[in-house]
Amino acid sequence: MRRRTESGPAAFSPLNASPSVFFDPAQPGGLFQDPAGTVAVTQDNQPVGLWQDCSPNGHDLAQPVSAARPTYRTDGALHWIESDGVDDGLLTEAVFDVQNPITMVLGYQMLSTSGTARVNLAEISRTSTNGMSVGVRPNIDRLQYYSRMSQQGVSATNVASPSVWGNHARHVVTVQAVAGRVTARLDGVVVIDTGQKLTTQSIAAQPLRVGLGQVTGSIPGAFRLFGLQVWTAAVAHPNAAQITELETWLAARTGVTL
Repeated sequence: MRRRTESGPAAFSPLNASPSVFFDPAQPGGLFQDPAGTVAVTQDNQPVGLWQDCSPNGHDLAQPVSAARPTYRTDGALHWIESDGVDDGLLTEAVFDVQNPITMVLGYQMLSTSGTARVNLAEISRTSTNGMSVGVRPNIDRLQYYSRMSQQGVSATNVASPSVWGNHARHVVTVQAVAGRVTARLDGVVVIDTGQKLTTQSIAAQPLRVGLGQVTGSIPGAFRLFGLQVWTAAVAHPNAAQITELETWLAARTGVTL
């Protein structure tokens, strides 16, 4: 029988908080060059056609179009997925509601410096006017959250961090949206805390998208994604203590000091 010999607690994992999806570019064997998962990503600067979900739910991100596949990058210590700012993107199968509550925790670095609209890092959407997204205005690296449900008569909420600019550095972001309210943290500091119009409306079975999105105002933009975790309306959401643990875990993989 194998015995545990360590005296301290087990290392924290985002799986402890039971996310709907969990993507980690440093996960061995989790990246493939093709969407069928037959050719593994084994070194820096190879295309990513399939990014496997680390959660037990199996909601993998994929890109069937070879020219639109982002790239796996590493400096030997950090690992990330890099979008070229032209057409790169990944998406899951259509399995998620556009519905609150939702929590997203991600590590990113914006590489684009031009454009005043929103580069969508992660979104769940059906059309340009039915969806929700977390994105960044690239010219000033300003964090934004957008939601709208025109199909059910819910007008747009488009809120941005009022005075905190990212300076095109690496960051860890947590966005939590509930009925009528959205909060966002940038490197552990609350930068958005305001009302939103989207409450509990749903247009079931839509994909999670990474990169250029569907929702209104999205533009192409180059960025790095160091990890992504999402909790949708169907699961229990992380509490404040878990958010701190999640941000600390992802900060180490993003190269950020909180």
